[in-house]
Amino acid sequence: MLSDAKVRTLKPQEKSYRTLDAERLYIEVRPTGKKIWRFKFVLHGKEGTISFGEYPAVSLQDARKLKDEAKAKLAKGLNPVEEKKKDRIEKELAVNNTFKAIAQEYVQERMKYKSEDYIGRFNNSMEKDVYKAIGNKPINDVSSADILSIMKNTVQRVLSQGKHGTGESAANLNRRFIGLVMRYAIVTLRADNDPTYAVREAIESPEVEHARPLEKHEKNALRQNIDSYGGSTTVKNACLAMLYSMLRTVEIRKMEWSFVDFEEKIIKFPKASRRLKQERTMKKNRVHIVPISNQLLNILNEQYAFTKDQKYVFPSPQKRDCMISRTTLNKMLTYIGLNQVTAHDFRATASTELNGLGYNTDWIETQLAHAEVNKTRASYNHAKYLTDRRKMLQDWANIVDSWST
Repeated sequence: MLSDAKVRTLKPQEKSYRTLDAERLYIEVRPTGKKIWRFKFVLHGKEGTISFGEYPAVSLQDARKLKDEAKAKLAKGLNPVEEKKKDRIEKELAVNNTFKAIAQEYVQERMKYKSEDYIGRFNNSMEKDVYKAIGNKPINDVSSADILSIMKNTVQRVLSQGKHGTGESAANLNRRFIGLVMRYAIVTLRADNDPTYAVREAIESPEVEHARPLEKHEKNALRQNIDSYGGSTTVKNACLAMLYSMLRTVEIRKMEWSFVDFEEKIIKFPKASRRLKQERTMKKNRVHIVPISNQLLNILNEQYAFTKDQKYVFPSPQKRDCMISRTTLNKMLTYIGLNQVTAHDFRATASTELNGLGYNTDWIETQLAHAEVNKTRASYNHAKYLTDRRKMLQDWANIVDSWST
């Protein structure tokens, strides 16, 4: 029988050689100096060999223990080599079938055409609230109790931050994101059920506050205070551009210089192509043409002077070639004293006022890029009412400027 002292003294030779311990356990010494533990066995009349690893990482005592485990399997008619392969596969599956592993796979496989903003929100949700609770858990073991705990903890996290709402919306967003991963795991045969279904009404989201037209005093304060805003010029210009153009916040954020035609005085938002892996720029993925008023033209000229070498017209002041964040414009409104106003209220105000002044409803709805009932007709109506909308938007820009007096 071998001893640790003897194993240590075994020296490499020109050819590999073996030194027996006991019960067909031996150590193989290679010319490179490596020492490998091996065990010979016979099962169903056939001889086989299994490796237990390299010395000294696997000690003599470890090798003897592994030999005894192999003999126990043989006594049950099991092949220790095949059982070792099964154990390795099960361990690999356990690692690959964790919630985090499948969530990351979901991002790669199913979010190819989602916006950077959406993917960022998903990843942020996972990192902040989800992975620390169930990231390393086998996905089939994730329970409704786990989801409910995550939701409750999310509410507490948001509440503890103050000034960021009461947390119900964030909790329900986390539940929806987890549900996306669970359903992906089901269709890829790695989970049996979606535990988010049972807790879908556990935490009620606050009532949605729809956009509203601004009151007279809010319009006056808005137009006067924007000019005195002491923050980033880009943020101020983005706010004014949204006010003049009737665009959505997301469209202002995603506006690129390649969309702006200074000669034709239009902004043309293109339809994104999945085949070309393009990110959509409009809420409804279609071409949208915006006539440029004189006021908007001045803003674009000012922006061009210092952001022409960047992708976005209104880029983040902190990160080059990145959009301004989703909350930037609303934070600006709070900063200038309009706590009860949101950027989306600009569109409601424009719609209400222009309808009240008798402008054609079709012009207004087209400018707002609201969905066309006839989708076939909508796909060919990019420039619909362009001349009429150009005059209407110039009138609207003049109305907006009149609020400052």
